[in-house]
Amino acid sequence: MQTTKRAKIISASAGSGKTYSLVLKYICDIIERPDRYRNILAVTFTNKATEEMKSRIIKEIHLLASNQQSEYLKNIIAQTQYSEAHIRAVALQARTKILHDYSRFTVLTIDTFFQRILRAFIKELGIDLNYNIELDITTLLQRSADLLVESIAKDKALGKWLLEYAEERLNDGNRWDIRGELRTMGDEIFKERAARHLSEKVNREELREVVGHAMEHSATIKARIRSLGEEAVKYLAERNIATSRFKGASRSFTSCFRLYAEGELKEPTATMLKAAESIEEWYGKSPDAEVATAAEHLQPLLSEICTLYRDNIAAINTAAILRENYRSYALLGDLHDRVREICDKEGIMVLSETKNILSSFVDESNAPFIYEKVGNRFEYFMIDEFQDTSLREWLNLCPLLHNAMASNPETSVFIVGDVKQSIYRWRGGDWRLLGHRAAEDLGTENCEVVSLKENFRSRRNIVEFNNRLIASVVEADNNYLNAQISDALSNNKIDETLHASLHDIIKGAYANHEQSLGHKDNDGGYAEVCLFDPKIIDSPFIE
Repeated sequence: MQTTKRAKIISASAGSGKTYSLVLKYICDIIERPDRYRNILAVTFTNKATEEMKSRIIKEIHLLASNQQSEYLKNIIAQTQYSEAHIRAVALQARTKILHDYSRFTVLTIDTFFQRILRAFIKELGIDLNYNIELDITTLLQRSADLLVESIAKDKALGKWLLEYAEERLNDGNRWDIRGELRTMGDEIFKERAARHLSEKVNREELREVVGHAMEHSATIKARIRSLGEEAVKYLAERNIATSRFKGASRSFTSCFRLYAEGELKEPTATMLKAAESIEEWYGKSPDAEVATAAEHLQPLLSEICTLYRDNIAAINTAAILRENYRSYALLGDLHDRVREICDKEGIMVLSETKNILSSFVDESNAPFIYEKVGNRFEYFMIDEFQDTSLREWLNLCPLLHNAMASNPETSVFIVGDVKQSIYRWRGGDWRLLGHRAAEDLGTENCEVVSLKENFRSRRNIVEFNNRLIASVVEADNNYLNAQISDALSNNKIDETLHASLHDIIKGAYANHEQSLGHKDNDGGYAEVCLFDPKIIDSPFIE
């Protein structure tokens, strides 16, 4: 006899019926016991999605209760083994109960649910009972930025840092007033990945020294590459040798020396890399003596340029990013302090920080408290669009899910999502949660993982086009990443463990991307690919 898994995870593409499956599960649970809606928590991520899910559930229950046609009926019969008459009778009971007890019909955004938990633990967390939730962070950031600028009168070190920051912005052609920039970068404060770093105070002088060393190294490499380019240009000019006399004629790679001499830092092309290794790449079968001699002189210069670029481009790019962002990074902590100052003074809590506050309290050691105040009410958990769940949100949910699975022999945890949509990283989503971690954390022996293959939304040509396109892109990107990490391993930039964890990671994430046609008679559909090529200029760097 097949035992029921206590958790079910559905991962599939758009149009395959993920949300349909969630609504079907909800209605089947209601048919088993019409007052079970009180014990079900359905979670999604936006107010619009919440209302859509509520409406869809109520609509289908109403159709069943009023003897109208329902697209769910056939599958409800198959899953519950009840007759149509019984299902409709129970749906009538459930509709009446839900409408008369609507506050217990719990379909919420995940932020709203975490707020409910937070209010249940105000005393334990030491939070003011009368705190106010701030949904709009724009005004809060504006006030915090103004407060930060005003504080320079008392904090001379901060004033110096802000002055240098404003001067750098002016030199880069930006406005000197940094309030707008502070407000823009302040959005990072409320992102999950920044939370663990904001409590760490940044030593500005140490940061300045680190960035200074990085910029100095970058400038040294750039100057050396430029001098090599100048040497090559000078050599050719003194001997009146045109670059068109080398292999490639008017498009000869030797034109690169002029660009390097002018300070441009471009990635060497494949032709340049070959020429750095082989003298035969410089001229044709019968070179004149002057060109052959020039090639012998110039090849070591090109070889050094290629080596310098390969060995230092990462450091150069890092230095550029550091130079652009290090002052902003140091100011984030100061800005966060002003945000906290305003929030503490006025009893404000930013909605996005709820999960961060809970994470310090919600863990296995405190699970009994959660079960007592929240968990014992909810016996079934359903999560839609799971790819948008962040790691911290998942860790906050886990104790409740474990409790539901431990106390219920049925499928009490139902999760649906699309791994591919995790690439947008909306709300801090991490594809690995839906990809494998959720099943591992819930226990693979108690978790059924399903991939829906049929697309009921699109026509045949669209489905087949998507399958081929995604397969091609995934293969190309996967091969590229594998090559990059293999090079990194060979150059001792990463270890074997990291290499193993990254190898074929893209292929694994998209392993179940291919879909089939949900409706066999759904032929047709139109897909068009338009290629937009930039204007090709005469450059040795375009092959």
